[in-house]
Amino acid sequence: MPEPSTPDGYELPAAVNGWLYDPDDRSNGLVFRSREHDCSVGIFDTLSAVSVRVTDSRVDGFASNIELERREYDRDDRDDALAGALDAAREWMDDTDPSAWSHPDVCEAVFDAPAGYTLETYYLENRESIVYYRRDDADAGTEIDVRGEGPEALTRENAPYLYIHQWNGSGNATVALAPWTEAHGPKTKHPEIKPVLETPEECGLEVALTMAREGVQEHDGRAIDADAAGQAALSRWEA
Repeated sequence: MPEPSTPDGYELPAAVNGWLYDPDDRSNGLVFRSREHDCSVGIFDTLSAVSVRVTDSRVDGFASNIELERREYDRDDRDDALAGALDAAREWMDDTDPSAWSHPDVCEAVFDAPAGYTLETYYLENRESIVYYRRDDADAGTEIDVRGEGPEALTRENAPYLYIHQWNGSGNATVALAPWTEAHGPKTKHPEIKPVLETPEECGLEVALTMAREGVQEHDGRAIDADAAGQAALSRWEA
């Protein structure tokens, strides 16, 4: 999908209400970013429609953005559709300070990693949410071969990743150990994860995250430094 070229005579603003145009963006869109907040607004031409999307830059996956505007067009109407989408984006940015926007489906508790772990990836898809925390003392590049021994070979001492998964519709969640990101998860034919906690049915992501933190604390005996980035007190996210 190529970056859309602006219609003849249309001048892109350098900034709108704290949203700054990024001429070096590589997402094949016309993108405005915030310097202080992890969000962006992009205008994308899909060759049959123009889409305006606001994205939480901390999150990966197809559902990391919210579509604000979509304009279908025929070939001859492309410039009009793009100009209308650009105007709609400018109007939205003018009305919305970057600090005032948050993705309604992003779980902020994800960004408070368990003690001894660092958030590596947070995927937000339409049907599922997947979180990978990497163990801080795991050797760089370490991946446990679960294909030979099976996921039962994973332990809290050797597994590089703590894995939390939620089915977004039901809220059913899994807390497990994983040998790598992109591991085959629950409901797959050959899972590559090892569940380590039994979560309540339909508990939701925040409860699963709290249980994961408590499990790490009980196993490692590490106190949580409430002043450290990403180490909020467990009581902040009560089950």
